[in-house]
Amino acid sequence: MKLTKILFIGVLALFLSFSMMGCKNETVKESSAEEQIRKMEQLQVQGILDQDSTIIKRIVASGLVVNAPSNTVVGLDMAMKAFRQGYINYSSYEQQIDTIKFVEDIGIVMGLEIVKPTGLTGNVGKTEKRRFTDIWMHRNKQWQMIARQATNISIE
Repeated sequence: MKLTKILFIGVLALFLSFSMMGCKNETVKESSAEEQIRKMEQLQVQGILDQDSTIIKRIVASGLVVNAPSNTVVGLDMAMKAFRQGYINYSSYEQQIDTIKFVEDIGIVMGLEIVKPTGLTGNVGKTEKRRFTDIWMHRNKQWQMIARQATNISIE
């Protein structure tokens, strides 16, 4: 009986240590994914500020869907057309990420962005504050934006 108890405790301890190791590995993977997502978000901001469509095309999926601050829903082609024509153009673009959460191979980013429109963009010369949500999917060993939503909360 005593040997059975000791064996049970030993197996339980071994099981728990393997479980803890699994949790640690998951944390490392999620931490790495979060770093990658943050880099992708920075690329998005830089691509828009630099008006570099090559960067933007590289980080978004072909099936991208955007719910824009103008209250319109557009796909990649329409978003890129607006970008190339100067309707998505800012003299400054600051992004504050509040949270990044993961569900399997999906990364969800939520936060606040502050932009100063220029060019053909509406509200030129004003400051727009927005809440945003970006959805990223890990495909073919890279993160791609599959959806974006942004809502103006103030225009000053």
